[in-house]
Amino acid sequence: MRKLVFPAIFLAPFLFSAGFLPAEDGSETPWKRIVVIGASASAGFNTAREAGRTVNIAKVIEAMLRAEHDKVVNVSSGFFFMNPRWMGTQSIRRAVEVKATLVVAVDFLFWFGYGAKSEEKRFEDLDVALKYLSELKCLVLLSRIPDMKASVGKMLSARMVPGPATLKKLNARIDAWSAGRKNIIMVPMARFIDDLRAGKGIKVAEISYPAGSIRKLLQRDELHPTLEGLAAVTALSFIKLCERSREVSTDDFEMVPQVIRERVIAAVRATKKKSREAPAKKTPPLAESKKSEKDG
Repeated sequence: MRKLVFPAIFLAPFLFSAGFLPAEDGSETPWKRIVVIGASASAGFNTAREAGRTVNIAKVIEAMLRAEHDKVVNVSSGFFFMNPRWMGTQSIRRAVEVKATLVVAVDFLFWFGYGAKSEEKRFEDLDVALKYLSELKCLVLLSRIPDMKASVGKMLSARMVPGPATLKKLNARIDAWSAGRKNIIMVPMARFIDDLRAGKGIKVAEISYPAGSIRKLLQRDELHPTLEGLAAVTALSFIKLCERSREVSTDDFEMVPQVIRERVIAAVRATKKKSREAPAKKTPPLAESKKSEKDG
């Protein structure tokens, strides 16, 4: 990924007593129609280096899910940073159109808080983003905005990064907004990144990553997850979903990031092999074509 100082290709109506949430439609589980919205992390920036082809979160989910579901819809984009408001409206519109039962939006808010703009504009943009998300009635997996200042000089310029006090206030606003909405499930992506940077060990289900595993899960641009990191974030998000919804279970999906990574790579290789082995479309030789015209 190149530095973002120039154009580039990237980034229920009621509660159960135990605090669980039902699906919007009782006949469908949250897995039925999943839509992924967000920026370059969700879009799988630079994962082609590991997998041989770009792998977004939608493809990761396809490799994870055991439960019955429609094809996961991907609306995430590496161009999100160029116009977050427009991209945001289009993403929400698409999710509404397909009647999503679950929206995965782990990095959706990132460019509403980041970008070359004033601190005041960051709050204005965040309020707009939260208004967009208010249109969704299905379950939404959302994250706070992570601290990515370590990427300055690599992917980000200093003026793109909100100051510490601003970032804290932005996240406080997100927390307050989400607290009043039972369909919004906050996932631990920001904490996941903070712990990696602090050199702490990371646990995903029964898998423990020892201290110092940052390069295994985060790319050297200090901004995007590796393929395994993307799998880990998605697994953590789904685990959080299971804590809130009775309609889903951890038995519904693979939770081990390494296994998910290998499945994704195997799927990419299988697709490439199938493409190579597909019979070429037959076209008549030029001479035969001319002969036919003459004889005809």
